[in-house]
Amino acid sequence: MSVLAVAHIKARYDEGGFMLERCEDPGCSVDPGGQAECGRLACPACGTGGANLTGVPEGPIGCSCGHVWVA
Repeated sequence: MSVLAVAHIKARYDEGGFMLERCEDPGCSVDPGGQAECGRLACPACGTGGANLTGVPEGPIGCSCGHVWVA
């Protein structure tokens, strides 16, 4: 079974709203464990990382898309 790579998108909270931007590393994708190729933590379901994630790397991490995983 092949795994589809999810593109990494950075999310940040700025002036009362969320800003989404592509990772500055061209072609950066997220593996099924939530690790982006650039080294950042990101959601393996939707690819976003940053301000939309809750939790700690040692425990369950939740994404604003509703996906929860353990890195």
